Amino acid sequence: MSSTTRLPMRGRGGAPRLALVRTDDGDLPEAVDVLIEGAGHAGLAMSHFLTRAGREHLVLESRERLGGGWQDRWDDFRLVTPNWTSSFPGFLYEGGDPDGFMSRDEIAARVAWYAEVVRAPVGLGTKVLRVTPLDGPGFRVETSRGALLAQQVVVATGSYHTPRVPVHARNISNRVAQLHSHWYRSEAQLPEGAVLVFGSGQTGLQLAEELFEAGRQVYISVGSAGRVPRRYRGQDIFSWLADVLREGAAYGVGFPTAEQLPDPSRRFTAMPALSGHAGGHDTNLRQYAADGMTLSGRLVGAEGERMTFADNLALSLERADSFFDQRFRPVIDTYIERARIEAPLADTIAVDYQPAELTELNLRQAGISTVLWPPDTGSTTDGSMRLSSTSSAIRVTSAGCRRSPVSTSSACCGSTPRLPPRSSRPSWTARTWRT
Repeated sequence: MSSTTRLPMRGRGGAPRLALVRTDDGDLPEAVDVLIEGAGHAGLAMSHFLTRAGREHLVLESRERLGGGWQDRWDDFRLVTPNWTSSFPGFLYEGGDPDGFMSRDEIAARVAWYAEVVRAPVGLGTKVLRVTPLDGPGFRVETSRGALLAQQVVVATGSYHTPRVPVHARNISNRVAQLHSHWYRSEAQLPEGAVLVFGSGQTGLQLAEELFEAGRQVYISVGSAGRVPRRYRGQDIFSWLADVLREGAAYGVGFPTAEQLPDPSRRFTAMPALSGHAGGHDTNLRQYAADGMTLSGRLVGAEGERMTFADNLALSLERADSFFDQRFRPVIDTYIERARIEAPLADTIAVDYQPAELTELNLRQAGISTVLWPPDTGSTTDGSMRLSSTSSAIRVTSAGCRRSPVSTSSACCGSTPRLPPRSSRPSWTARTWRT
């Protein structure tokens, strides 16, 4: 038997109305004004503003617990953004370590806390399967718990949450365990031996560091991601970025919008690499190589134990090294100058080490037991394969490796038409979904 909790909301005319939330038996309403898919940062922020406006809405979350996608990260994950950036509308960060970097469990708990504080009407364990425009106004939303109608739909699921690997993965020897970072939890779950990490974005380099510090021999197939310094001219790089975004326009400086990019594909450029571990630090591929990691260029082929790489490592390192100087340093320096901010000169220390090009690698001879695919191994337009219910991924556990299917789903959204007047819509009861 389901209990009922009524949450008062201010209606457009000032009269109280009810927010629709969850029932213990999992029933969905037949119709709702605004449906939000995803109870992460964006979905909960949207819920906060809709509540303030007195708008009826429902948030659906596929996971069984509040905390957003952060729950899917590995055990020793830490944010690369300082804690002070983990603010929500109406609730700035007020913890005791604003310049620190939250762990996976800390940021997930903060997201869950915000959902409770703003009393977001979240339905957990409910996956949106399809959103279809109606012949008239509104949408039909199919979920794992039934269908409902919505006047407007907000998709707040984020991006890059469908695990995928390049097509070359299917040609790699069965002796080698393959694991996508989505399922990586700790170094201890991997078979003994060296590890080949593909991709040099934030996830790839943080995992490479973790494995190397655990005593593993690490190989990195370098991608196209750039890097930025952890600190620049006296403060964390994100402090400068925030200052420019908030105040730069007053001094005639700023970063380009998506519409102003010279190439639209840059919207999907990998995030520049840096780390929040050990108090936060730079991630420099040249330093990694000098310390003992082995670098190669982009993967171009795989056949059994033999892998081949493009002869582009030197070029990739040059691009990573110049990324900050080309994209960020001129804007930040101009802002500092025009705003007359007293900031120390940059104290960046260059690493000149030039690793040799590696164009061919025998996995068995190199002692490589595991291939690790981070989420930044390429776009879905490059021939990569999605991991779905009809394809398989190698999932590694503490007991070894096993092949396991991974199901996926997709959803879309459209414009914001209106449903028929409430008097002609199916009725529903306002209830609280227990979380």
